[in-house]
Amino acid sequence: MANVTVVSYHNGGMPREMEGNTPAELARIMDISLTGVKVYVDDDEVKTSKHLADDDIVSFQRSKVSSGC
Repeated sequence: MANVTVVSYHNGGMPREMEGNTPAELARIMDISLTGVKVYVDDDEVKTSKHLADDDIVSFQRSKVSSGC
């Protein structure tokens, strides 16, 4: 398992040290939905199945919603 820092809008953007192999696993541990969420590792948008490495910074951010107006 990788030791990573997780930042999520779900918890107010507070950094949290966690262990996990993929962003999907971290989301499951945190009990958060990834619907409408973009996942970043360091500065790159990634799939939830991306394999993580020690010291990665994983960020869960809301997808921008565009209105139909």
